[in-house]
Amino acid sequence: MAHRFAEAPADGARAVARLNPVLRGALAHPDSTGLLRRFILEVRDAPDLVEASLSEEARAISATGVLTPDHIIRTKNFPIFISRLPEDDEELKGLVRQEVEAYKKNYDAYFESNALAKDLAAKRLDSCPRIFLVAGVGLVAAGFTRPDAVIAADIAEHTVRSKLRSLALGGYQSLPEADLFNIEYWSLEQKKLGTLPLLPLVGQVAVVTGGGGAMAFGIADRLLAAGAAVVLTDINPERLDKVRSKLASKYGEKQVEGMVMDVTDPKSVGDGFDEICRRLGGVDIVVPNAGAAHVAEIEKEAPETFRKIVNVNLTGTFNVVKAAASAFRRQGTGGNIVVNSSKNVFDPGAAFGAYSASKAGAHQLAKVAALELAGLSVRVNLINADAVFGTEDVPSGLWEEVGPERMKSRGLSPSELRAYYRSRNLLKAEVLAEHVGNGVVFFATEQTPTTGATLPIDGGIPAAFPR
Repeated sequence: MAHRFAEAPADGARAVARLNPVLRGALAHPDSTGLLRRFILEVRDAPDLVEASLSEEARAISATGVLTPDHIIRTKNFPIFISRLPEDDEELKGLVRQEVEAYKKNYDAYFESNALAKDLAAKRLDSCPRIFLVAGVGLVAAGFTRPDAVIAADIAEHTVRSKLRSLALGGYQSLPEADLFNIEYWSLEQKKLGTLPLLPLVGQVAVVTGGGGAMAFGIADRLLAAGAAVVLTDINPERLDKVRSKLASKYGEKQVEGMVMDVTDPKSVGDGFDEICRRLGGVDIVVPNAGAAHVAEIEKEAPETFRKIVNVNLTGTFNVVKAAASAFRRQGTGGNIVVNSSKNVFDPGAAFGAYSASKAGAHQLAKVAALELAGLSVRVNLINADAVFGTEDVPSGLWEEVGPERMKSRGLSPSELRAYYRSRNLLKAEVLAEHVGNGVVFFATEQTPTTGATLPIDGGIPAAFPR
């Protein structure tokens, strides 16, 4: 290994958390339908890769092409070399975007010259780079889906190590550009990639708090079905792992992550969002869903219990929205926050003061966030759901807490309690977690130019009509 041309960042984890959203922002581009296509990122930071990124060979590694023609459909021919990470976010954005735009321009020229030489009327593939060699970080790979990013990263790791060995033996000779073009635009080769799923949220990363409960299960399930990669967070690791495992068995291990997070702790939330940026590249959809409740009349409510409920439902929402805003700002590609509010905001119940008041506070906070984040093209909307009980396998933690008191006060059994909530809405419908998930997907897919709106999912409760 040659001498280093630079030293590694003092805090490598922080450097990746800052860099990845900027990379995702620079790579995002509209497809032929006008839909903004985003990328998932995969970081490889083994010590030898970090050392290679800081070595004098780094530029030679980045200036030479793929090991085999097959690799070009996964990684393009060349990586981008980023030799420094400015501390100022705007300077970092400018540097990254300049490198990406130069790469795209070179790729377009490569396509035009080779297509013209072969008199080929091929449809040009996207010109975005797939691999970044970043000084002090290692490798960052991009893919439209998480599996795509992982495959590209695997190839890039092998390529860097092979090139280092070749350089040590005397040099590395790239394959001829014309030959690579023949492979990249060979229809049989492109079939290896399959067809990009025309799902509306492919390439997007969604974060759902309160991830160990029934509501989160339904929300995550619908987001995953729409193509998003999902990160579930919860303070309870056992409940979290159960929900994550069920979803992973249906959608794949790489599509859903679990992360322990305490929404009442700003550091836990900030560290959690940084880790999400390191693992997947950034954040596009955020669903503050963690909630807590307690049944007691105001006169009998213990102050410490009241504060606990407020900390989860209101302060927790504040902490999550604040952390999400920082990631959205670095990406510069907009995004969606969908706050899981409550029917109780408009139609509170007796002996439910802490819950109703804290949810109302979070509801108002979300409207303020809609005002403040519109300049970033971030939409903030709300869902007001009525009683979601969950299933025996994935129950609602909130209803486990308040259900017994609610049944006792009304003299009802569990099945009768469900029937009671069905009977009180206009449609006589049971509200399911998947219904809430459908509402989240509606907002996240941006089918209408809407922010600051409240969507009731309650079967129709006149007292809870937004007004």
